[in-house]
Amino acid sequence: MRAVALLAFLALVSGCFGYNPSAKRWAYAGNSVLIAGGGGAIAGDILTKPEPCPTTSMNGCYQPAFGGGMVAGVFLVTAGIIGIVINATRPNVKGSR
Repeated sequence: MRAVALLAFLALVSGCFGYNPSAKRWAYAGNSVLIAGGGGAIAGDILTKPEPCPTTSMNGCYQPAFGGGMVAGVFLVTAGIIGIVINATRPNVKGSR
């Protein structure tokens, strides 16, 4: 299970990048979608946070500091930012035309 998670992380963390000006424009659009989707996932996780556990009851109530939506959102935003950086620093490849 850890190997599958690591493989998925490595595949998604690079974001989108292109080799020529046309592909770079589409890669910037894809990276923007990753960042917007990650921001939406983070906002959704923050807005749907459950009520805090009462401090007087000892019924074993536990709520983590952040949920799965927050983790997924951070991965998406990170992938989008890394993709933009790679796309901006990658030189254009001249085609055969």
